[in-house]
Amino acid sequence: MDLVILDLEWNSGYSKKKQCFINEIIEFGAVKLDNDLNIIGQFSIFIRPEITKRLNRTVKELTSLTNEDLKYGATFPYAVSKFRKFSEGCVIMTWSRSDLEALETNCEYHFGSERIPFLKQYADLQAYCQDMLELPTKNQIALQGAAECLGIDMDDIPLHRAVGDSILSARCLKKLYDKEKFSEYIKPCDDEFYGRLNFRNTYITNPDNPLIDKTEFTVYCEYCGNACTPLEDWKAKNKSFTAPFECHTCNKRYKGKVQFRLSYDGISVIKKLTEIPEDDINENTEQTGVPQNLQNTVSSDLKTEA
Repeated sequence: MDLVILDLEWNSGYSKKKQCFINEIIEFGAVKLDNDLNIIGQFSIFIRPEITKRLNRTVKELTSLTNEDLKYGATFPYAVSKFRKFSEGCVIMTWSRSDLEALETNCEYHFGSERIPFLKQYADLQAYCQDMLELPTKNQIALQGAAECLGIDMDDIPLHRAVGDSILSARCLKKLYDKEKFSEYIKPCDDEFYGRLNFRNTYITNPDNPLIDKTEFTVYCEYCGNACTPLEDWKAKNKSFTAPFECHTCNKRYKGKVQFRLSYDGISVIKKLTEIPEDDINENTEQTGVPQNLQNTVSSDLKTEA
């Protein structure tokens, strides 16, 4: 089975029809790879903008495209039809989900459906390369960053252009390719696929939300392991809950922090406990005995999955 790496360029503009900003696709670029990851075909097409007629300055500077380049471009439906023929029967890849999200938005705008007509099997090339490089998933690596890590020459590639970025993605894949491992990243584009694509991760900041496990609000002393006594109620701030605690057994005080992150697969809980130095307690305690300034010095991270 052949592989196709797709890259898109887009221009953000306000749609009166949808009354929101849309990343309007202005260029399709792709390369087709054989079983040995050799490039056996290229696809490139400009798309004439409908939502915003003029390119914004950032897009011009990044891509070197001009309004004149797009003046005689194809319509979005025509570009989709041509690419569908080019990629038929292939696994399609992009570098991260951002291109997929833009595609879905443009398909909904032009076709009235969020389904992408040519997408049957998909692989997230960024996720695969990131895992093969053993990089943490919370910090997604950019395409050029991955190429630099792999020592790939980029001098002959027009970066931030659809075909150029597709070629660079292909070089990254070839450096890290393991056929058996890569097959695990190929997903059928079914209802679950679109459910994951459309789900937006959120942080729960309402303590009464029934999805929250209230036992996660219990804090245990790092020295004796006993449950600490809360000195104040938990307060929501910056996607987290925080509260000061005291262990009466060890006479230690802490700042507790907990985050509840809701994703498609459920809720992940991240807890952090920071000891408050005794000097800070003595200097910054009001008559109530509660510290005014809880400084971060020594911390430990505890992570559980729900």
